[in-house]
Amino acid sequence: MTNQTAQAPTSPSGVGLDAARYSLYAIILHWTIAALIVVQLFLGWWMNEWVPDHSEIQDQIQAVHVSLGLTIFILVLVRIVVRLAYHPPPLPAEIRGWERPLVNVTHSLFYVLLLVVPLTGWATISVSTDPISLWGLPWPRLPGLGFIKAHREWRRLLTSIHVYWLIWLVVINLALHVAGALRHQFDGHPVLWRMFPGGARR
Repeated sequence: MTNQTAQAPTSPSGVGLDAARYSLYAIILHWTIAALIVVQLFLGWWMNEWVPDHSEIQDQIQAVHVSLGLTIFILVLVRIVVRLAYHPPPLPAEIRGWERPLVNVTHSLFYVLLLVVPLTGWATISVSTDPISLWGLPWPRLPGLGFIKAHREWRRLLTSIHVYWLIWLVVINLALHVAGALRHQFDGHPVLWRMFPGGARR
């Protein structure tokens, strides 16, 4: 009788599936933050383009928008801690050399944007007269913004940076991220399984 040792399944690049997949904590945070970003983009578009300014409905949407933005900010901080505690899996060997820097830049830019966008939103509401709350709970104003609060031009610039410049960067970066994942998923080098829970690659 021949003794056979069971071997753990491996990914196409020869790395164990558990090592090639993101941690469960990272997976949950990834999809939660992704869903909240989509909702947040819709709320911002709805609030600024489709409802009358200074109306009651705009105030209600803004309250949800602010709470959701602060929630995303907190979750991103948790996501960064998780990333430091559980190192992400290496890029698959099938990823071409010129694509690797693009993937790294896209991921890094996402972390920067998902911190800067909520911070600029928090700063924008901090220099206004509107109260700030997180799902009904009082939330402090961002300190050190007296010079912006005293100048209308600075307030307008801050609003423009948050509403237009940074949001378009998020949309472009999100499109690149999704396009890259789908491209690899359907060109014979699937990668989406790395960000799904489970014991086997599908």
